[in-house]
Amino acid sequence: MRAHAATMSTSHSVRMPLPRPIGFVLGGGGALGAVQVGMLRALLERGVTPDLVVGTSIGAFNGAILAADPTVAVDKLIRFWSNTSQINPIRWRGLTPLLRWRRTRRSLFANDALALNIRSQLSAFQLIEDLTLPFGAVAVDVHLGVPELFTEGDLESALLASSAIPGLFPPVHRKQRFYYDGGLADNVPIRQAVAMGARSLVVLDTTNPYVSLDQPNSVSSLAAYVTEVYSRQAVLRSLDDFAKMPMLYPRSPANGTMSTIDLSRTDDLVRQSYHDTVAYLERVLVAG
Repeated sequence: MRAHAATMSTSHSVRMPLPRPIGFVLGGGGALGAVQVGMLRALLERGVTPDLVVGTSIGAFNGAILAADPTVAVDKLIRFWSNTSQINPIRWRGLTPLLRWRRTRRSLFANDALALNIRSQLSAFQLIEDLTLPFGAVAVDVHLGVPELFTEGDLESALLASSAIPGLFPPVHRKQRFYYDGGLADNVPIRQAVAMGARSLVVLDTTNPYVSLDQPNSVSSLAAYVTEVYSRQAVLRSLDDFAKMPMLYPRSPANGTMSTIDLSRTDDLVRQSYHDTVAYLERVLVAG
């Protein structure tokens, strides 16, 4: 596979034209979604702005806030991600989650906390079409096993579907179908942004597909390892398929050992991703 020019580390400046419309692509990654806040701050401060936004899982949530109003999105996201008790989508209620698991065998947790997060940040927007910018959220059809891009209709159910991690959260019913987390098929929805009409891309991946992975040392870590391998292979295939497309791809500071459920480092991830993206943009000369 070829490495896209905008993803390669280099000490030399590279001129990168970004013809409009520019599609911002926000990948999934749970707690690692904090890196997208720093990336967005660096990009928007330097005049790199989206014309359309596509996201998966936490990237769909962050992306919807961006699409709602790019002029205030970074401030809203910084406030949201600085309050880790607010972010946590899992609410323990004693033995209730385990009893529910035994009774329904569908999920450990309800998605009510996820829904509250969506309503708290996007209460003014009922439909995807109400957002300021064109927006798409990716989820996976439970029965067909294929990704679907939501670009219209109810916003809350689209974001819940895109974030419905199998086993943790129940599948989401939307338009006579059931859906799971879009990360199962397209964790970094590059091709969906192209399908929406993007002529250039800004890809905000929560992980770095070029760093080495740790060898799994337990059954539980093996499951995470398999998921990460599948996800990064899908990303690398997309980068290869669209290698000729103008693209910015700042590297995530998150390494292969960082947990997607650990909210203790969100402030550090925001700061580090901001500084890393500033340095990246100093090497990539963006031309309109």
